[in-house]
Amino acid sequence: MRVVVGSKANQTYFFQDQIETVEFNPYWGVPKSIIVNEMLPKLRRDPSYLDRLGYEVSHQGRKVSSTQVDWNTTHSVNVRQPPGGDNALGELKILFPNSHAIYMHDTPSKSFFQRDMRALSHGCVRLAEPRAMAAAVMGTTTQEIAKQIASGQNRAVQVPQKIPVYVSYFTAWPTKDGGVDYFDDVYGRDDATRKALKATSDARAPRG
Repeated sequence: MRVVVGSKANQTYFFQDQIETVEFNPYWGVPKSIIVNEMLPKLRRDPSYLDRLGYEVSHQGRKVSSTQVDWNTTHSVNVRQPPGGDNALGELKILFPNSHAIYMHDTPSKSFFQRDMRALSHGCVRLAEPRAMAAAVMGTTTQEIAKQIASGQNRAVQVPQKIPVYVSYFTAWPTKDGGVDYFDDVYGRDDATRKALKATSDARAPRG
């Protein structure tokens, strides 16, 4: 299915792991990088910004209003978005715990899937058909997944068996008829590989 992946500035890492959990109606714990780079300028102008949008703010483990925080520092401040229609993770997320904090999830920004260039996220993988993916990894139907979502409850469910997941990056892929499809190198990795190969060839070349 179509996905949205990390932008050039926030590239999705490539690794191997195992899918372990599907979380329905998830909270979104806002990463520090997003708090600092995207929310902080707005909060300094309007400290009630997060309260108005329905975010939950805690300072040193205690829930507070966003107007009570000194936004000149973000030390010991955590922000999360409760489940709901505007939640950045949508209806569900699919977890394969890894050091990069990358997972698959739904999104309210459905229009992005219509674009040809979809390297637009902060690094996680947004799914065009999250219910279908959840049904596949849970070994059930999309109707059953819909029931879990309809409950409105935040609930994490272990998958029946751990499923290998490979997050990879290719700019060329073989077709069924023996041809090759080529894709834009949005992360500029082909160029980096070419430079590395040239450097290696030059280093190995006989010197006169």
